[in-house]
Amino acid sequence: GGTHITALLSSQALSHWSNDNSKVETSKYVSWKRDKKDLVRKASASSFMGPPKHLKPKHKGKALVAGGLSGAIEICITYPIEYTKTFQQLSTERISMGGVVSRTISDNGVLGMYRGLSSMLYFATPKAAIRFGSFEAVSGMLVDEQGKDKFGLGKAKGFVAGLGAGTMEAIFVTTPQETLKVKLIHDQFFRDPPRYRGFFHGVATILKEEGVAECYKGLLPTILKVSTAQATRFGIFNAIPHEYRKTPWQAALSGAFAGGVSVLLFQGIDVIKSRMQGLESHKYKGPIDCTKKILASEGIAGLYRGVTPRLTRVCCEVGITMSLYGEVVKFLNKVWKTE
Repeated sequence: GGTHITALLSSQALSHWSNDNSKVETSKYVSWKRDKKDLVRKASASSFMGPPKHLKPKHKGKALVAGGLSGAIEICITYPIEYTKTFQQLSTERISMGGVVSRTISDNGVLGMYRGLSSMLYFATPKAAIRFGSFEAVSGMLVDEQGKDKFGLGKAKGFVAGLGAGTMEAIFVTTPQETLKVKLIHDQFFRDPPRYRGFFHGVATILKEEGVAECYKGLLPTILKVSTAQATRFGIFNAIPHEYRKTPWQAALSGAFAGGVSVLLFQGIDVIKSRMQGLESHKYKGPIDCTKKILASEGIAGLYRGVTPRLTRVCCEVGITMSLYGEVVKFLNKVWKTE
């Protein structure tokens, strides 16, 4: 009898222990699942803003350096396309991309395709640095310390951060840079002989005769152009799932797609900006007047002058910079220890 009672008690104890243990394990599992979902949610919220975590700069200075290096390398690769685009936009007669290239090489040799590069190159580093640095800064303002969306913007966070980045870029770098570039290219082809002997002579002459304010001619259309373009590019790029932009080639293709969309949407603004910053900018009272005169004399096609080289240029630019930025950040995180 005693043995039977002992066995019964042992069986009951074992059953209670098993039930209690099962409850504990179940509780742990539920807690683990909840924590996992929370981590995925936070990661998703934070990783949306920019590159994957391992490609995000671990220090604000790294965003500036990575952006600057990416911009400098990119402009050296793509400048002949930018040159062709600007020439087509400034010309009041139809001229093909091949026509621009053959005329330039015939008159000035192959290096003529790089006339005006210095103005772009001197500004390329600070422009891209401000762009990516501002994007990371604004992105950080839109989420809290846990990576949660502060303002309920959802996928629009990328567009908002890009809008802020583009505005800063336009005010501090793009407007004076574009004015100098357009005037140098315009001078080469529409004055015989060219008046400016190079970048520094051209800048000194423009500042001396026209003042610093002249470098900010076309500020409003430039802010409009750059802010909307960067909002579109960063917004679309970051809306593409991370699994489709893990590798440098995937990032480049994603960036090229985002850049192409921005060109097709805002090409007219770029044409107006170029006309207002050229040597004949005195003809226009403002962006609205410039638009009216282009439409009156050239029709809607006038607003799409240079769209082919610009589409090629921007797709290459955004693809290269988006891809290079992540790789430079990865390198800087290895050699520049900030934690």
